Amino acid sequence: MENTTTEATEENLGETTPTEETQEETKEEKETPNEKTTESYTDREKRYYARMKESEEIAKKAKADLTKAKEEVAKAKLPISDIDAILEVQSSTRDLDSEEVAELKLRASSLGIGLSEARKNTNYNIWQKAHREMVEKAKALAPNTNQGEVDKPKTLTEEFKEAKTQEEKEKLLNKYGWNPLNPRRDFTSL
Repeated sequence: MENTTTEATEENLGETTPTEETQEETKEEKETPNEKTTESYTDREKRYYARMKESEEIAKKAKADLTKAKEEVAKAKLPISDIDAILEVQSSTRDLDSEEVAELKLRASSLGIGLSEARKNTNYNIWQKAHREMVEKAKALAPNTNQGEVDKPKTLTEEFKEAKTQEEKEKLLNKYGWNPLNPRRDFTSL
């Protein structure tokens, strides 16, 4: 190689030497891959490109579905918040007993309307009026238990415990048939 280089420098001073040419050829080979690599590289690019296009189509479809869903939500009636729902239930069940509330819920769910609308329903109002009349009649026929306890007579032991003096106790015993000369056995425990 040295001979080639020296000959080239002597003969051609301005031209490139054979070693420089081999270096340039190796650089070109490194920069340009062989035909098999180029073909597979373009096939790979085509597959990636196809996947990218497919992903873009899916993304466009998802965006279209999202905008469509947003439009449907905007068109639909907005739901009442939880606090508003609680307040509506409280106001529509005010002054009702448990049976009336159960009937109101049943009618509202069967008709598919709110509780306040179901309470305004004429059929519910007729049922409520009949129910309240029935409850009032049942209360009127039931005995008043408080009055019976007040008028209940006291037993001998209760009266004996309330008596404070010996004379009061003897009067009570005489009232119930106790004779101090002939005591009965049922009064011995007192």
